[in-house]
Amino acid sequence: MGRMLTGFLAVLVSTVHAEETVNSDDASRNDLLNIKVESASKQAEPWAEAPVPVSIITKDMIKLAGVRTVHEALTTFVPGYTNAQDRNESVFAPRGIYATSQQNVLIMVNGHRLNSGSYLASMPDYGIAIHNLERIEVLRGPGSSLYGNVALAGVVNLITKKGKDTKNSVEIGGGDNGQQKMRFLAGDGGDNWDILGWGQFYKATGEVHQLDGNEKYNTGKTGRMLIDGTNDPASHDVGMTYHKNNWTLFAASRQSGYIEPYGSGSSPYDYSAYRKYEGAGPGLSMEQQHLGAKYDKKLGGGWDLEVNPYYDQSKIKGILAATTDDGTVIAWQDRDIGFITQANKNYANGNVLVGAQVDAMEATDSIMLAVTNGEFSAVSDSRAARLLSLGGEESYSLFVQNKHRLSERWILNAGARYDYKNRKSGDNYDNISPRVAVVYLPNDTWEHKLSYSQSFVDGPYWYRYNQGLATFGGSEALNPEILNAYQFQSVWKSSDQRLRNAATLYYQEGKDLVINRATALGTPADPKYVNSGSIESGGLENELSWTETKYQVFWNLQYAKALQSTEYSKFGDKFSHVPNTTSNLIFNYSFTKNVSANLTVKYIGPEVYNSGTFAAPASTGVDSATLFNLGARYEDIASTGIYFDVRVYNVADTEYYQGGQSGTQIPFRQSGRWWFATIGTQF
Repeated sequence: MGRMLTGFLAVLVSTVHAEETVNSDDASRNDLLNIKVESASKQAEPWAEAPVPVSIITKDMIKLAGVRTVHEALTTFVPGYTNAQDRNESVFAPRGIYATSQQNVLIMVNGHRLNSGSYLASMPDYGIAIHNLERIEVLRGPGSSLYGNVALAGVVNLITKKGKDTKNSVEIGGGDNGQQKMRFLAGDGGDNWDILGWGQFYKATGEVHQLDGNEKYNTGKTGRMLIDGTNDPASHDVGMTYHKNNWTLFAASRQSGYIEPYGSGSSPYDYSAYRKYEGAGPGLSMEQQHLGAKYDKKLGGGWDLEVNPYYDQSKIKGILAATTDDGTVIAWQDRDIGFITQANKNYANGNVLVGAQVDAMEATDSIMLAVTNGEFSAVSDSRAARLLSLGGEESYSLFVQNKHRLSERWILNAGARYDYKNRKSGDNYDNISPRVAVVYLPNDTWEHKLSYSQSFVDGPYWYRYNQGLATFGGSEALNPEILNAYQFQSVWKSSDQRLRNAATLYYQEGKDLVINRATALGTPADPKYVNSGSIESGGLENELSWTETKYQVFWNLQYAKALQSTEYSKFGDKFSHVPNTTSNLIFNYSFTKNVSANLTVKYIGPEVYNSGTFAAPASTGVDSATLFNLGARYEDIASTGIYFDVRVYNVADTEYYQGGQSGTQIPFRQSGRWWFATIGTQF
């Protein structure tokens, strides 16, 4: 592989003398600062006027850096978003707050929620395509004042390309560890209509690692583990957007999946020994279908109306493996229907937005099977006592926001949302989520933003009404998780718009965060999932972008400190599995208009984790790691529209480890050196 990459780079360098180096006017690279963001205030506004820190990841940042998933895009380009490893899922931890299946970050496509109804899951892996995106907008910190439930620690809005601006493309790719990928993108449009369609298929059998009894953080275990496997089923995302006059339609079908590296007890298992359930092997997978519409209309008196009906359905299934080819099949499904309506009006010094949402979720089916010696041996639930109790819940919400220009330089942005949920059983709840921000724009060079916001996420239906799996059992009386955050951001931009530096200070305090009291070395009595007491933390985040004619540099840094916690696993000034310091350097160099190369350097600082029990915690350190990724891309080869892309991830084959789930998982070995090559054509 090293000779292959070296040879390809040599070809790229040789083409420098054959092609004119013209690439300085690419708007998506050099006009990054002129982007209007849509997610911070639920309407398009200049990036400088966004009331809270917003990170933007453009289509060219995604393409040139070779990031493969939403997860990788966020942990590469967004400070404070660090990797976390669950038993059968890979998630991220914004500012040290994380949960299974990304249940406290709202992930959307064009404002349409992807998080499932009963599990609040949105696996940010190959089941979400990113080659169809114009950009990713990331609201750092609480987002419930506009978006309500799930937006506890952040909001990620994936904004798709316009069909009329899109070149049709088809590509195939492959690499080591059984990687296979196919993608297509097609679009067209006119003055009053636009259509975009996309598809992605990806599978990987996974990196095989043989444990010899001396594995770091998991000594005494022998056997084989699979790392970053995405197979049985493979992942896919097929979807479309269609706009005609006042209507915009969205439809997508997705499949996510992840093979368990370890079985229960953090022990290896024989993946091939298990019979599959509906095509799913050991691990967790999620099928989702999404339908949504948006209707826009201008009303009298200067009001703009928007109505968004939606329907989603999800099915989660998989096998929880054990060490003796035993285990448990779990599967359940839900559906979600609702609508969001909002109206906004511009006036002399600002804008007012009012809206409402009605949402109904229903768990429609579930099943649990025992697995013995790799075969299904018994049905472990019944209609009277299902894995997940069937039923539904309804939510009703109102929100308001006022963006007011106090003067030419000062902007006040304030709003709040009221949410009421009619729970299946137990006490109902209501919640008010406020946000207030002051933006000061003294000149074209500086921006200053100070904000306070509060958010919440209700304990997932899965934890509150799970009847079958004691190790994942919660309580129907779980309280919503609450997060308060104070943020100050100062942004400096050069006069020629090529340099931008954004420094953010934050302090956050959370209460009733849901944690799992079980650990690999000790299991307390039920319930396992409970509300913790509180956490406090703070930190500094920095983002730098520098774009020139031939190169682009993106650099980010996080320094965070855990200040206080109750039950949420913490040792010293670190939360378990979350480093105090992380940093990413992304360097893109254009040899010619069509030929480019990338170097990405990722530093993950030291971590700690609980190697004891819930009742008697003991800290163990996890080593820091520095990872290097290399890539090269050649577009429109010989003016044919054909392009070629080759990537090597973790070039030095660095051994590093990552755990997660608030202290209940040991650090898992992460993937070593992987390579991937893609060939495609645009037409």
